[in-house]
This record gives sequence, structure tokens and C-alpha cells, in this order.
Amino acid sequence: MGIFRTSPFSYIWKPNFSLVIYRIYNEKFFYICISSSSFINIRNKNTNIKHNSEKDLFDKNKENNFLIWVYNIIDISLIKGAPFKTKTECAKTLGINRGTVRLYLNSGKLCKNKWIFSYIPLTEKELSKWKIPSKVIEIIIGELLGDGHIRKSRGNIRGEARLEFTFSVKNLQYVKYLKYEALNFVCTDSEPTPWPSSRHGNLEPTQHWFSIKSLPIFSELHNSWYKKIDGKYNKVLPINIEKLLTPVGLAHWIMGDGYYNKSGSNVIICTDNFTENEVLKLIEVLDNNFGLKSTKKKRISSKGNLMWRIYISKLSMKKLKELVIPYFIPDMLYKLNIK
Repeated sequence: MGIFRTSPFSYIWKPNFSLVIYRIYNEKFFYICISSSSFINIRNKNTNIKHNSEKDLFDKNKENNFLIWVYNIIDISLIKGAPFKTKTECAKTLGINRGTVRLYLNSGKLCKNKWIFSYIPLTEKELSKWKIPSKVIEIIIGELLGDGHIRKSRGNIRGEARLEFTFSVKNLQYVKYLKYEALNFVCTDSEPTPWPSSRHGNLEPTQHWFSIKSLPIFSELHNSWYKKIDGKYNKVLPINIEKLLTPVGLAHWIMGDGYYNKSGSNVIICTDNFTENEVLKLIEVLDNNFGLKSTKKKRISSKGNLMWRIYISKLSMKKLKELVIPYFIPDMLYKLNIK
């Protein structure tokens, strides 16, 4: 069979059916289908032309051909009002312009980090590839127990937030591991930012910083992890931390904010930003979730502030290592006194 060379038309492949050549013009839809058995079907939806074929191209969804399906990948749900009949209707409902709909439609890319546009209905399995993996969330929980920070920008009209991480320069390998491996699902490919930067002269960097894409789910985390006090957001311990903390999170908590105490042959976790009651709650969670025994010890900062840290018992070190070593990177094993 010859190849149709009609420049105004575009073509797409459909699984198990072959080639579809299509064009949308003045709201009329035409297509030529070359089926697997070489039948040619020409259809104009504004006519009563009947066509013979072994199988209709969209026999699974005849009544909804070429509607615009929009899903929210945060909760794997169909947007209210979808499917939409036109790009204009879709754009008006979502508060975006028509060109944006056209750009993302069937592109396989997320619009505003949360919407996926398709000409056909998508299954939960197909949508799940855009959902943040549970392991990534577990890692984020561990980092938030440490120095991880969620920033909610005042200028963000969608109310979305982003995660930010700052580590000393000696932990650059850990920074790269987080950004390019552990959290790559929600990170860009840009390099971590050194501080002081080149703008501050020839000073040697002492820290590296990077942030994660602004996503609605981080706004939800912000609501759980922060409380506004005197006009400023302060980190607090979520009331459901016992359900949130897993061995993966524990490993990242220690890699980020723990260290090995040679004199006590144990691990100390810096919990300087939490209150005494919050530290006691964390000690309880370590026992209930993992069977790890630990105590709190006070520390006075250089500014005279009273702070508390968690001392994991040396009697629990064997169990601790069994729990977290599978999730440690080699560069951080020294925090468990493993060389």
C-alpha cells in the first residue's frame, strides 16, 4: 500500500492498530486509518458516511473520542469538569491559556507539576508514574527531622512550597547523592549552589545548598511541620510522626544530623530545634517503631539557649546498624563508626 503524503496532516501510531493520519480543521475532525488488515477508513464526524473496518479505532471509548482528559497526579484523580470538549473550555476551567493546553496535551509532561493532559482516559497504573514514590517521601521525612526546610513563598499564588537543603562543604557527596539519586524524582539537574558564591569574592565555599521543585504536596507537609509564631513559621514535630518515620527516614535523619560518639560508643542525633517534649516524643517513637533505646541530654548553645539531643544507647547500636546500613551511602558510614 502506498504512503499518503499530505502535508497538512499529522500522524500518530496507535498500539496494535497501525497508523493514524489526522487533522483538525474548523472544529471538524478527519482521519485516515491504515489498519493492520489494510482497510482504509475515511471519516468526517459531520457526515453520515459509514465505514467498514474490523475494529473501530476507539471501540473502547466510542462516545468520548478526542475529549481532553485532565488528571491531578497528586491524588490520582480526574479534574472536576473533565473530560473537556475543547481546549478553550479546559483552559478556562483550569485558569490557564489555551496555548498551554495545546503545549501539554499528549506531551507526557506535567503542567504546573500536577496536571497531565491526554486525548484518551488514563489508568491508575499509567498515572502512577508521575506520583512521588513513597520512598522519596520517607527520605524527605528523615531530612525534615534534620536540617531540611520547607519554604512557602508569599509570592506563590498557588500556595505551593518547596524543600531546601543546606549542608557543610565536607558533605558535598551526600548533597549530590540526595539531589541526583535519592530525590532526583523531584529535583532539577542543576548543580548545588555553593556559599559563599563567586559574587562574594574569592572566599572558599563553606556550604552547599539546593532546593526541590515547588509542589502541592510540600504545602501539605508545610502545614504539618510548621506553626506560625509571632509572624514567623517555626518547625514543629508532626503529631503523626510515629506513622511517618521508617528505617529509610531514620537512616537519612542520621546521615544528615547524626554523628558517632566515640566516648560513649553510640550515635547522637542533633535535635537542637525541637522542644524537650518533642525530643521525648521522638525517643518514644524510636522505641515503639524500632526497639531502639535512647535518652535525652541537654546542651547549652553559644548564645545561651537550652537545647536537647538524642543519645541512642550503645546497647541498641547493633540493631540500629541492621536497620539503617541498607540505606546508607558509603561516604556516610563513618557516622556509624564503620570504615
